[in-house]
Amino acid sequence: MKKVLFVLLVFSFTLPACKDENPYAGDCFVPDASVNSTINMELPEYYNLRNLGEYIVINQGNKGIYLIHNYDDLYYAIERTCTYESERECSQIQLNPKTLQLRCGTESDTGFISCCASTFSFNSTVLTGPARCNLKTYKVSQSGNSLYVRN
Repeated sequence: MKKVLFVLLVFSFTLPACKDENPYAGDCFVPDASVNSTINMELPEYYNLRNLGEYIVINQGNKGIYLIHNYDDLYYAIERTCTYESERECSQIQLNPKTLQLRCGTESDTGFISCCASTFSFNSTVLTGPARCNLKTYKVSQSGNSLYVRN
């Protein structure tokens, strides 16, 4: 009887680990997208990137990329797809100019509409919300006044 109880106990703990989940949905999955962008900060539309706290949106990646000159004087290229349920249409990252944080949701004519209530720092780390993974980032390198964003 003890052996049967032991087998049942072991089986009950291993069964949840065997469930078949879609690896392309849910927490932390962000689809891969080709990213290859050169930003010349000598051009007027990019000149402000020299200042700490400035950012631009690059129309590459899945839902776009924020290129941020963070207050630590480093550049970060952050995917605008939230890592929590990334397949949802509303799961896009927006910059909150009041708190200088990134948040999941969409902007509308009436204001910000939250999607999952997750917030992230300018360097992509999770601050609050149901998201448990940092935002996807891309490699940024600098040569003179040019920034190169790649994956």
